[in-house]
Amino acid sequence: MLKRALRNLDKRFLGGATQRSRLLRRRQADVKVSELRTSEKIYTFYNKNNTSEMAQLCDKYGSDKGSIKSKGHAYRWTPHSYTDFYSRTFAHCRSAVRKVFECGLGTNNPELNSSMGVSGRPGASLRVWRDYFPEAIVFGGDIDKDILFEEERIKSFYVDQLDPKSIASFWLKVGEDDFDLMIDDGLHTFEAGTSLFSHSVGFLAETGIYVIEDVLRDDLLRYKIFFESFNYFVDYVAMFRPGHSLGDNSLIIIRKKL
Repeated sequence: MLKRALRNLDKRFLGGATQRSRLLRRRQADVKVSELRTSEKIYTFYNKNNTSEMAQLCDKYGSDKGSIKSKGHAYRWTPHSYTDFYSRTFAHCRSAVRKVFECGLGTNNPELNSSMGVSGRPGASLRVWRDYFPEAIVFGGDIDKDILFEEERIKSFYVDQLDPKSIASFWLKVGEDDFDLMIDDGLHTFEAGTSLFSHSVGFLAETGIYVIEDVLRDDLLRYKIFFESFNYFVDYVAMFRPGHSLGDNSLIIIRKKL
């Protein structure tokens, strides 16, 4: 109702300028994605699952990877729609996933980059993975030592994803390899993403999936150039949501070539 009233006011008093500006920003987002110039493209249209178990877990623990509810989140921004992708990818093999790693626990320290804000709930995503994959042990890494924790099937350790020595030390502490799922939800910069990938992908299982979340439009092309020197299958997933610009709602999915 409120959105309709605002559209009417925009049309009546501003000649639709606000709506045209939004459309322009969306077209610009499309242009940024098209600049990837990949040889093939897949457009997937789907109906959102409003009873998604994974999205419900995100609401329960405070993760912004997805949501069912429209308000009352522990963060200030619109939740991502990654659970739509993850649910479609893993729903058929949840019990087969045994090892999960995620960089970024969701610090609530406002002085640190990529903070979830003071009301954020550190460890939310790790608990989502733990509950969604009933046979998995989940390892987390974060630069904020104050939020590290250990509980049932979850362990977390310090890591600075910009420092190769810190990443190597992290993996020594973990003491595991052959991860089925690895997620970079850390600093969200191109430099941090490529650093963590280069020094962590060796711990990915042959059939595992490595995901870089929250990729900005401007970084999609930079990542494409970066991955051209690697022998992996790489998918660039731009997840558009009704009524919202693309923003950082994009994933990069990396798989080994068997």
